Amino acid sequence: MEGKILQAIKAYEAEILDFTKAMVNIDSGVDCPEGVRQIAELIAAKLIPLGFKVELIESAGPVQLLATRPCEGAKKILLSGHTDTVFFKGEAAKRPFRVEDGIAYGPGVLDMKSGIAVLVYAVKALLENGYDKTDLTIFIVGDEETNHPTTNAVENFKRVAQGKDACFNFELGRANGSVVIGRKGRWAPELHIKGIAAHAGNEPEKGASAITELSKKISDLAEVNDYASGTSCNVGVISGGTLANVVAEYAEAKLDIRYTTMAEAAKAVEKVKAIVAKSYDERTVTELVEAGSHVYTPPMETTEEVRRLYRFVKAQAAKLGKAELGAMIVGGSADANYICAEGVPTICSMGPAGVGPHSNNEYVFVPSFVERAQLTAMSIMHLDELESF
Repeated sequence: MEGKILQAIKAYEAEILDFTKAMVNIDSGVDCPEGVRQIAELIAAKLIPLGFKVELIESAGPVQLLATRPCEGAKKILLSGHTDTVFFKGEAAKRPFRVEDGIAYGPGVLDMKSGIAVLVYAVKALLENGYDKTDLTIFIVGDEETNHPTTNAVENFKRVAQGKDACFNFELGRANGSVVIGRKGRWAPELHIKGIAAHAGNEPEKGASAITELSKKISDLAEVNDYASGTSCNVGVISGGTLANVVAEYAEAKLDIRYTTMAEAAKAVEKVKAIVAKSYDERTVTELVEAGSHVYTPPMETTEEVRRLYRFVKAQAAKLGKAELGAMIVGGSADANYICAEGVPTICSMGPAGVGPHSNNEYVFVPSFVERAQLTAMSIMHLDELESF
């Protein structure tokens, strides 16, 4: 059966490329929720004939797709991904999908419509060729790039993760073929400072500069950095004041704080809150603003369970005759973070390998479509062996 499934995936290569083309040529950026829905419907049309119960979850934002195919007493696996891209409406018409010299191009081809195609066709090959021994859940969202500001996707990730033995997230594979076994989490609060306006020439002493207060707090925020533990604090945007001859009544800063573990996240939060609580000028007031669930993302911690799953997947790659499968821990967060935070061993970047995500020249190595689909199928088929690793 194994050989039959792997051969089927090879035979599907043209179909996988056509399915990727269909998705890439549909705009699905933040300004195009109708494109997200159209792609979700294309995916549903592939999964329903395979015996999946498919639900399109509605909320204030883009639609989410949840597909389930229970198998009582079997290992439970979650396959996840997203259909949105960072590109605005009209980009698909400017740069439609194309293949040249074994490389596939187009907006979102790498991040991550090719990964969705790999997911779908790996499952198709399994179920159409006699394998049905795994409880399968597929959850695909349409607002990963903006971190789910208007949907209940985060709550749904927590819900669908419950009871799963493993998760594969189909973000882009690295150019060297590596998968990702750890991601930093992100906290992106803002500091809003209210001061007292005054004429800068006639009576500056009556003013309390929000900009001066902010500048001193920015210096303090450098102490949040702990590069040895993987924690960083970047003040990425500052603004404030009105005119040069007015003591600034208001100033704000937008922060980007990254961390590798929940413990380090807690330390960073504590340090920032202490900085907010301290006033250099007692007449100013500093507010820590955390608006929306998208402000905080937990880390994808590289636990021993994650390392075990990686060793298992690496062994499947070896069975396929591939060079040793590399593993990376990266600074960017993804939806794998939410799943792993629920205690589910997770491997991210199971999608095809390529270069240039979020750029106008992103591309995917065509041979990696089949390679990643075969690796996914092998990992699902042999999941019962996980504990031995």
